[in-house]
Formats: sequence, structure tokens, C-alpha cells
Amino acid sequence: MARKRGDRYRLLLYERMWQRWAWTCILIVPAAVILWWFVPRIPIIYTPFRALALIPALVSLVILAYAYLARRLAWVQCRPNHLHIQMPFCPLVVSYGRIKSVRPKAFAQVFDPAAERAARRRWLRPYWGRTVLMVELSKYPFSKTWLRLWFSPYLLAPDVTGFVFLVEDWMALSRQLDEFRTAWMMRRTEQWRAQSKT
Repeated sequence: MARKRGDRYRLLLYERMWQRWAWTCILIVPAAVILWWFVPRIPIIYTPFRALALIPALVSLVILAYAYLARRLAWVQCRPNHLHIQMPFCPLVVSYGRIKSVRPKAFAQVFDPAAERAARRRWLRPYWGRTVLMVELSKYPFSKTWLRLWFSPYLLAPDVTGFVFLVEDWMALSRQLDEFRTAWMMRRTEQWRAQSKT
């Protein structure tokens, strides 16, 4: 009997996002609270504007919460009828019928480090030598513009229609994807044969 679900593979870019933003946001919160506390003692600042000093703290808390949730809730998983890509606020289901090919590729071959800005190049340094799993599709389930709104730019393939999965164990994900796609195709073939006999 086929498995109901595959393993969940966390998307490493969202782990990195937490590492990048956590300390910055944590430090901004007390700094903004201290500023709020001392604003009445600063004669050049009008007192009703005191509440504005808390805005950086609130924004930092929102970014901190999103980064924390993103590292926990960003994963990809094979299901019996589809590939499930979970983002913090936007789950996406991709039918196996849309998948044209699955192949490994070096992250630096998919996204050219020389084309990236220096800050992003440094941020992605741990991943340039890693292997990613490229899943090429016949068509996106939604428009690429909509997907760009919710997904990391490093999750969407730049030169083809498809996804780039940077996970800890790309080989295991590739095997599971192949296993679930094959089982799905066999079920579809059996259903088609059963319908053609009737």
C-alpha cells in the first residue's frame, strides 16, 4: 500500500531569514521602548509624538514573528495526488500532472552569484555550493506575479517555469517525488483503463 504522505522538507532559505533578522529585531524592540521612555525628557520632541517611538518596536515584533513562523512553516511535502508547498500564509498545491521534469542543479548555476547585490551574495554564501532540486512545470497553478508576492524569489526558477527547492536532503526529496509521481501515474492509468472497459 502506498504511503499517504511523504516527509516534510524544510526550505532552508526561510531558516536563513530567521538567522538574518532575529537579533536585529530583538535589539530594536528594547531600543524603541527606551526611546519611548525618554521622549518626555527630551524638550525638542513634542509629547503627543511619544507613541511614534513605539512604531519601530511594533514593526520589529511583526518581522520577528513572521521570520519565526516562516522557518517553522515553510516546507515542501509529497502527497498522493499533488506536491504541497507550505508557506507561512500561503499554501500551494501543485498537481503531479503539471510536473515536466525534476533534476538536481547547483544553487550557483540557478542563481548567478555575480548578478546578485553584495548584501544578498553574503547572505546566501552558505548556499552557493549546495545542490537544489529543480521542479520544472508546464504551467504555474497561479500567475507568477501572485507567487512572487508570497514566495521567496529564490523559490521560483528564474529561467524556466518551475520551483527551486533548497532543502537539507535533496536526494530524499527527489526519490519521494519520483515515488509519489509514479504511483499517481499508475493510479491514473488504472482508472483510465477501468473507465474504457465500461
